[in-house]
Amino acid sequence: MFCPQCRTEFVGWRGKCPDCKVLLVDELSPELGSVEKPLSYNELVDLVNKNNGRISIDLNATEVERQKKWGFPYLGYGYAWVKRFQGNTNGILVDLTTTETGRQRKWGFPYFAFGFAWEKTMQGDIAGNELTLNSIKVSRKRIWNFPWLGYGFAWTEEMTGECGDELTAILTITDIKQKKDWRFPYLGYGFAWAKGACLELSLN
Repeated sequence: MFCPQCRTEFVGWRGKCPDCKVLLVDELSPELGSVEKPLSYNELVDLVNKNNGRISIDLNATEVERQKKWGFPYLGYGYAWVKRFQGNTNGILVDLTTTETGRQRKWGFPYFAFGFAWEKTMQGDIAGNELTLNSIKVSRKRIWNFPWLGYGFAWTEEMTGECGDELTAILTITDIKQKKDWRFPYLGYGFAWAKGACLELSLN
């Protein structure tokens, strides 16, 4: 399902977009004006060099995965993570997909359950050049309402990697979405995912 306004895909989600509050649709209409300019690696390095050795590209989450699990009758675990980040600066497209997630769950007998999920590895390309990023900083938060509900939130704050031999890439999360869901009286699901990020390329 897709949000027709922010164009984010929500896997396993029905109803309204949690941000835009508009009904999700099965398909999106084609987006105009997205032009990709593939560059050779040398051209990409030259571009970074001409921008004082550093270039930044804003990214938005365009695909989100959300899952929830529970064990009768007390435990509820919620997991959410970004499946895809995309951005476009001057027609140069960045497209990243999460290829590995981290997961953890904790609970306190017999009522509290906290589920955490975050992006461990993302792979994709910038202007046609391969890029792999690994998480180096993760945040977790949990809240609860006595005695039944537990909500866990986790997200990757920073990722880093190399683009070829001459460029270093750092991805910093700039915007987070959190959402709670529950079923009376036992189950609590907490979801958190990154809405926005900034990818910075710099010369080694």
